[in-house]
Amino acid sequence: MADVNGSGAGSPFSGMLKDVLAQRLPGGPSRPGVLPAEAAPVPLGKAPRPGPAGPSGAGSLADLPGVLPVSRAVVRELQDAVSQDLVEHERGSEARLSAEDQLELARSLVAKRVSAWSVEHARKAAPLSPVQLETVRQAIINALFKAGPLQQYLEDASVENIVVDGDRVWVDYFDRATRRVDPVADDDESLVALINRLAVRSGHGDRILNPASPMVNFRLPDRSRVAATLLTSRPTMAIRRHRVMSASLEDMVGWGTLSPAISAFLQGLVAARQTVLIAGDMGVGKTSLLRALVRKVGPGERIVTLESDRELFLDEDPEVAAHVLAMEERAGNGEVGEDGRETGRITIADMYPHTLRMLSTRVVVGEVRSTEVVPMLDAMSSGGRGSMCTLHAAYPRLVLPRLVQLCQGAGMDVDSTHQLVANAVNFVVFIRQTDQTQIGGRRHRYVSDILQVTPGEGGRPAFSHVFAPPGGGDPRGVPRDLPTGEVLQELADVGFDKRWLAEAQFGRWPRPMELVRR
Repeated sequence: MADVNGSGAGSPFSGMLKDVLAQRLPGGPSRPGVLPAEAAPVPLGKAPRPGPAGPSGAGSLADLPGVLPVSRAVVRELQDAVSQDLVEHERGSEARLSAEDQLELARSLVAKRVSAWSVEHARKAAPLSPVQLETVRQAIINALFKAGPLQQYLEDASVENIVVDGDRVWVDYFDRATRRVDPVADDDESLVALINRLAVRSGHGDRILNPASPMVNFRLPDRSRVAATLLTSRPTMAIRRHRVMSASLEDMVGWGTLSPAISAFLQGLVAARQTVLIAGDMGVGKTSLLRALVRKVGPGERIVTLESDRELFLDEDPEVAAHVLAMEERAGNGEVGEDGRETGRITIADMYPHTLRMLSTRVVVGEVRSTEVVPMLDAMSSGGRGSMCTLHAAYPRLVLPRLVQLCQGAGMDVDSTHQLVANAVNFVVFIRQTDQTQIGGRRHRYVSDILQVTPGEGGRPAFSHVFAPPGGGDPRGVPRDLPTGEVLQELADVGFDKRWLAEAQFGRWPRPMELVRR
């Protein structure tokens, strides 16, 4: 058994912690596996306010890459012509082209059509530059094979969300303010047609937006999540991009989402098979952190993931050592049976009991939103050690009320819910976001609190802060109290070094959070 004050040298977990323990924190060099001797406190700093943005030195706006120099009517006309060319080529060919070959053929046909069109255009107006012609060619390819006018935003690494409300389109960015951009369709009918084309191309041809099905959800090929509806005054589509798909805990330390101490502690929780609930507001990075935690599960384990809509994709992640079985809810066929349930629909709550028969060592729920909370908590409390999930809650103090609310929806009373939560959840990890995009900054995401959950008086869960903000304006979590009960010894058994929590200098963040001050 490892010494509770030691580094757990030689334990299976010591290798997992080596990179974290060897990080160069303020205070000088460190040797692998040894905590640095000193780490000076770092106060919050100020980031310089950026100057006014503008295409200085870039020439006219129309010359910028991606800015369409012609009307969408011209693009549609050329698109229709290329579509007809593709149909005629397919009729005259004996062999069916692969998707890759069809795209290359389309690029060739687009180049010919645009070249011929540009000659005619130059006779009536100023000729287009090579950059502008390439933009027209790409717009046609995007309309034929991709997301049309939306494609430029889906390919922008700084874009987080896209909301289309009729002819009003907003784009949310990671590192700058939300911006209203040009419409992506000429009218409501064209917008609905675009939404349905995206659904078909994404392999969700059964999910069509129409008066009979006024709400649809599907995934794009790049894994972005789409929700569209006709129940608003204009057809509306919201696209949630998964900007970060392959982050590790080490990456998150580099980004400032985790401190080295928090990263080491979270790795310890995974290795010690503690049940973890990741909570936070919408869009703060709960799913990204959950993916990173699963990457720390060792080989030889089998994980079943349960999701209403696939977002984790852990079964496709080459960095995940464990065997992952991914399960997803199935939509019904629109008919309602005698029991009041939609025929054919399978929910997370339906799937959860089945995971116990699939020889899983852990269960991961992408997000707990409804009555699946009860079987999940039941499994966690009756042997599902090491299971993880995410939960939407605006503040740490609202985590328990949110769980109570969901359990009441499943028919449980408050006292029974309290007992279940106290026995099922070991730790709550809370992520916050400070959004400074409106004042020249960026979105800062960081873990502010890690709470241990234990049974309290009368069975009600008791929450103690292992990490919490230190005060003085810094909202990021630093060590406060040591875990109670058997947890600290279980962490030591897997190689976690207690000094990450017990000695203040090791729990500090290695650099300031660069906030913009007004």
